[in-house]
Amino acid sequence: MPAPPLTYAFKADEKTSHGFVRVLRAISVRARGLARRSGEPTEESIHDLRVLIKRTRALLWFARPALAEAAYAGARTQLRKAAQLLAGQRDFAVTESTLEMLAKKASKSRDRAAVRQTFQGLVCGPGAQEARKKPMRPALKKAVEILRQAADEAARNAADSDAWPSPSGRVAKAFRATRRAGIKARRTGRDVDFHTWRKKAKRLFYQLELSGAEPGRRKARALKQAGKLQDSLGAYHDCVVVEAQLRRTLPLPPAERRVANLLAKRKARLRKLACKITRRLDDPARCGPD
Repeated sequence: MPAPPLTYAFKADEKTSHGFVRVLRAISVRARGLARRSGEPTEESIHDLRVLIKRTRALLWFARPALAEAAYAGARTQLRKAAQLLAGQRDFAVTESTLEMLAKKASKSRDRAAVRQTFQGLVCGPGAQEARKKPMRPALKKAVEILRQAADEAARNAADSDAWPSPSGRVAKAFRATRRAGIKARRTGRDVDFHTWRKKAKRLFYQLELSGAEPGRRKARALKQAGKLQDSLGAYHDCVVVEAQLRRTLPLPPAERRVANLLAKRKARLRKLACKITRRLDDPARCGPD
């Protein structure tokens, strides 16, 4: 069961440095619990660990002014390695869930048939099944160990610093970075820029959560909108992942071409949704006064 959000939030009556170390330790404890489970890890366990890695990245970004540059860069590199150990399994899960969603929402029988055929090739084909048989427990345990080492090193480094930022200041900076990334993505329309926007929105969501032990109405509404934004951009990126899987068999057969068109239409809808959400997120008046 996922830990309550308040586990990863600063408390109103604690020093920022103490809250930083406490949240890092909570993440380490949660990760250690995932590694201790017997048997092959489930998709849920892998997802939970990936979320913990993202939380740690966001926490390190929050504390960056208080950390030595070498310590910050080293921890970021280690966390990237941990995430890469789980990336393949994540792509399989995304491909499966996205195609299932397309089949469910398709209104035409030809579209549903094309999705089913593509599903058989990408998810149920010999190559995919062989890759999915690869044991994931060693990779998960290694990723947990890397995460814990990075968290421990960051906690040790933080103890020597007095340059702690204010939570509100970091939230404001995360807001600005998300806004800039969104403007660029909407201007260029490039998948890579939408991916950058997604990462900035996710970081903003975690900064709001981190500073939200006792949120006012404005912050609570901002947290809700940031969550919706990173969800919609995450769904957009899932479509990009499936498109990349399809391009491995160029030129595309007719069924895959039809699925590619469905993905393009879904991406267009998600772009509009993200733009609608970010307008609400960027306008403080829409969040209401505290």
